Amino acid sequence: MNKQQLIEIIAEENEITKDMATRTLNTMIRSIMTSVKNGEPVVLVGFGTFRQVKRKARVICNPHTGEKLEQKPRSVPKFVPGTLFKQIVDEQNS
Repeated sequence: MNKQQLIEIIAEENEITKDMATRTLNTMIRSIMTSVKNGEPVVLVGFGTFRQVKRKARVICNPHTGEKLEQKPRSVPKFVPGTLFKQIVDEQNS
């Protein structure tokens, strides 16, 4: 499923226009990204948690040249699925 398909589902199930569904989804995505960027986890009970993880500096190796490079510390987003989400996915594969 892509973003446009998700917008269509939101619009249909909530009996709203696609424009309203687009604005709603964009607001949700922007809010999650802003909170995680600011170091605030976003917890959606049953669905999962979005949070920021800090990675330490480390030495990496270029596989083509063998040259060793230092990768600086950085922050990356992480999503941890919730229990209900895991159960639903597991049911689909059973």
